[in-house]
Amino acid sequence: MISTLLDLLGKFYANNDLTNFEAIARSIHAAVPGDPVSLQFIGLVYYRTGRVKEAISVFKKVMHRLKPAGKAARRTTDSTLSHGDSAAAACYREATSNRPELAKAWYDLGMALLDLREYEQAIPPFRSALLAQPEFPEAMLALGQTALRANNLAVAEEVYSRLQTLQPNNDLAYNGLGQVYRRRRDFATARACVVRVRLLRSGGSGIESLANRRRRSIAGRAENISG
Repeated sequence: MISTLLDLLGKFYANNDLTNFEAIARSIHAAVPGDPVSLQFIGLVYYRTGRVKEAISVFKKVMHRLKPAGKAARRTTDSTLSHGDSAAAACYREATSNRPELAKAWYDLGMALLDLREYEQAIPPFRSALLAQPEFPEAMLALGQTALRANNLAVAEEVYSRLQTLQPNNDLAYNGLGQVYRRRRDFATARACVVRVRLLRSGGSGIESLANRRRRSIAGRAENISG
């Protein structure tokens, strides 16, 4: 039943049908009392429909429910309920299992919390978006930026590196990594990232020029050896 409700939740959100999205979220919350996933989505609807005070109240309830696991757990896990045999844990796993339509809802939830400057609380929704849709560059970038604001350098490095792998010529991935290394006082690596960003932003001509110089240097060394 929960899987079917989550399918409907994703379809309604994809169609921007927030009325039915809220109704399904409430149905899930009734079926799984204490479930933070549906509660967060209810808060998202409140936020998107201008009921900001109500949204903040809901987000505080969610944070209070997750509080027993401790601040460190919220920094490193997608949800304190992602493991276990409870109905709430099962609901979370369903909500983050290959569901691209719900990935957008998770992403928008993270952005709402980011707007409210709840940086630590915004990290898990962005992670959840990437579980529901692993190749989601916007969520990677948002997670990296949020982790930097929260001074969570481990998460920032992880996600910017992931974005770099997915999109090798993404200048924002290198820029983010440069910020991570600079805060770690690894200035040499940070400088290398800055150089890469400049080359990428030059329209690719800078990278090609650098490659040509390297090829000429290698060819010159080869000539010297043969001579």
